[in-house]
Amino acid sequence: GPYDSHFVWKKNGQKMKACITEQSHMLFDGRVHVLSWVKDSVSENTEYKCSFISKVGNTTSEVRITVEDKDSAGQDGWTKEFDTWRSAISEHDKMMQNWRKTW
Repeated sequence: GPYDSHFVWKKNGQKMKACITEQSHMLFDGRVHVLSWVKDSVSENTEYKCSFISKVGNTTSEVRITVEDKDSAGQDGWTKEFDTWRSAISEHDKMMQNWRKTW
């Protein structure tokens, strides 16, 4: 990622300013590893778009979160999947902190 790079997050088409975490780490060859994520809660169907913008180019990722009834049979599956994602993000954060110490 070039030094001018930045993230733009949108929730349902509106630019977000809160709940956003960003990390950047210099790599030994001069490149920069950048990561961003949002911690948010939703009670209705929601679309998120994350754009990575720099002088070199832009790219956008998007995801739509569909909210189901709390009494839905899929709730247990979602809770397990959410816990898996939370664990993966925590593990990634630990890895990035170790990289920062190493570099």
